Amino acid sequence: MIPISPIFTKSKEILIELSVLLDEERQALGKQDNHLILSLAEKKQALLDEMNTLNDKRINLLIKFDVLDRKDPTEQDFKDWLKDQDSSLDEVRLLMKECEELLKVCKTKNNTNAQILSTLQKRNKQLFELMQGHNNKNKVYTSRGSTRPISSKQTLGRA
Repeated sequence: MIPISPIFTKSKEILIELSVLLDEERQALGKQDNHLILSLAEKKQALLDEMNTLNDKRINLLIKFDVLDRKDPTEQDFKDWLKDQDSSLDEVRLLMKECEELLKVCKTKNNTNAQILSTLQKRNKQLFELMQGHNNKNKVYTSRGSTRPISSKQTLGRA
């Protein structure tokens, strides 16, 4: 039997911890606590690095036991193999399903936090421009579709 269950158990623990961190990040974004946001970002990165390491370990283990192709290991090949196994791997199936569900929750939370951060950045940019004395009439569009103030360097001429 392939000792893969501990890898999925650890992945599940990491995903639960990541979900909690994403909730904390949303609260920190609401409070605009920059130090906490940076601290949480570092913790998130450490968890993601650990998750990547576990995934590499899982793939190497499955290659070692000839479950996955060495040249082109895919997640679908593993899922297909897992379907064909007997009930001794039911725990792995359950853990994998739980990890997939937790991953979806984390992705949703992360996208929500990204939208909040984007909104905060736009608001801060507008406040900064107001403090500099720019108004909405003196703006041009950038290549990305956002706006920025016109500076005298970009002016072709004045009447």
